[in-house]
Amino acid sequence: MKDGGKQCHGNDTKLILFYNSWFRGKPWSGIDSKESFLADCPSKNCRISYDVNDIGQSDVAIFHVGHYVDTPRWEEIQQIHKHRCSYQRMALLTQESLLHPDIADISFIPGGFFNWTLTIKRTSDFPIPYGHFFALNSANVNLSKEVNYAERKYKLVAWAVSHCGTTREKYVKELVKYIKVDIYGKCSSVYGQNKKCSRGDSRCEELFKTYKFYLAFENAACTDYVTEKFWRTLDWEVVPVVLSKDIYDPIAPSGSFISVDDFPSVKALAEYLLYLDKNDTAYNEYFQWRKKFGSQQKQMSQFGCDICDALHDECLQPKVYHDLTSFWNRSTDCEKRELSLLKLVKGNWGWSSRLPFLDYHLSYLH
Repeated sequence: MKDGGKQCHGNDTKLILFYNSWFRGKPWSGIDSKESFLADCPSKNCRISYDVNDIGQSDVAIFHVGHYVDTPRWEEIQQIHKHRCSYQRMALLTQESLLHPDIADISFIPGGFFNWTLTIKRTSDFPIPYGHFFALNSANVNLSKEVNYAERKYKLVAWAVSHCGTTREKYVKELVKYIKVDIYGKCSSVYGQNKKCSRGDSRCEELFKTYKFYLAFENAACTDYVTEKFWRTLDWEVVPVVLSKDIYDPIAPSGSFISVDDFPSVKALAEYLLYLDKNDTAYNEYFQWRKKFGSQQKQMSQFGCDICDALHDECLQPKVYHDLTSFWNRSTDCEKRELSLLKLVKGNWGWSSRLPFLDYHLSYLH
């Protein structure tokens, strides 16, 4: 890369320091070596370290703020900031939502400390989403092939949840009044159920494939916060039901999900799901996107190549976050959607102007 005749790409080896722990553990998930972190990179002229004593020689120090016990103490941050070198970057990394109770309060971190952000937000310096859609190669596109995705699905709605007490819980408590929802996990007892299914258990994966719908409700309706709950539902070939349409529209093909805020009430959503259960043709419309697109969950190490390349880009303009709330703001990113969801639960909305993409299937509601 050149900038006004200047050669921008340096050839020296850069040091990437993973400063603190990843949910109390080191090495971080999926990043146990340089080889695993940079496996898919054309250039591997970086090395990694988990030794905090390397802070003085690191080119970038990445701080995980996804769990309160992982966050360095105030005094520690102050010392790092005071003695840092001018060329060093400090990076904030999290894949959690701003409303997660275990997210550390980072207001004590001095303005100007962070230079880069690595989060689920698409406006991050290095976005780290949980998954992505991709266009199929023309050789794999078969527009004429029809599959009945309703076959071998003899159950209706499932939800696995272990984080209790969030806004989504209020919605589900209303939903179960109108439709049967099988609830798994630590919070199932809240609904008078006792269904168990351990995360990662292959038997659970097969069980969820027998449902037509899965409540891919995140613990918070925040900007770009789309976790494995959504992506694994697609892997099961089940229709995900989500909380906020505007979060998914920018990243997902039309007709790949159902959003609760497309309906005037919780009851209306339940009636629509029951309608789809009895109409295979309408149900299969939610899989038409698979003729042109695929979906894939992503690994934590996904940002390795971009970080290493950026460290070698000598023409990359310096960047400083003097006030993180301009980037990461509970009010604008989360709370407005949470309030809208509560209004929907309380039945304060009139008929929504944003109908699901198959408008003609809703005629039965009138």
